[in-house]
Amino acid sequence: MSKISNRKLLVITIAIVLIILGFGYYKLGGLYSVKIETVRVDNYHLVGKYFSGSYKSDSIRVYFEEMSAYIKDGTLSGQPVIIYDQEQSDGDGKGTSFIGVMLADHPTSLPASLVKRDIPAQKSIKVTKDAHISVMPNPDKIDQMIQEYALANDLTIAESNIEIYQKNNRLVIERPIVSGAD
Repeated sequence: MSKISNRKLLVITIAIVLIILGFGYYKLGGLYSVKIETVRVDNYHLVGKYFSGSYKSDSIRVYFEEMSAYIKDGTLSGQPVIIYDQEQSDGDGKGTSFIGVMLADHPTSLPASLVKRDIPAQKSIKVTKDAHISVMPNPDKIDQMIQEYALANDLTIAESNIEIYQKNNRLVIERPIVSGAD
C-alpha cells in the first residue's frame, strides 16, 4: 500500500468539498435562471415598523421575526416584506427600511405597535427565481436587472424594491411601475 502525500490528500479534500458545494448549490436551485416580468397588482397594503440604522443590526431580524409571528399566530394574513427605502450611503452601512407584512386582506384591527403603509401601484416589475433565498443574485445585481428591464420597456419605476419572503425560503422582488408602456 502506497503512502498518499499531503499534497494529494489536500487536492482530494478540496475536490470533495467543491463537489459537495456544487451539489448543494444545484439542490438549492442555484442553476435556475432569474425570471423578470411585468405583473398587474392592486396596490400594496402593508403594516409593519420602520427601521433606521445599520443593515447588520439584529433589530432587522427581530422585527422580521415579529412580523412572521403575527402571520403564524393569525393576527395578520399575508407575507413578510422588507423595503429598503434609503440605500446605504457613504459606505457607512446605514439606511432606512420598512419591515412588515404585505396584507392578504384588510384586518379591522392592527397591533398598536405597527404602522400602516400603502404603496399605490397598478403594475410592477417582478423578479423571481425558483430557488432558496441563499442562491438569489445579490441586491445590486437584481437592481441592475430591474433598471435594464425598465429601460428596455420604457418604464418609469419607483425608488424602492419590495422584497416579499415566501414559504420555503423563496424570495420575490417587486418594484412598482410609476408610468410607462401598457
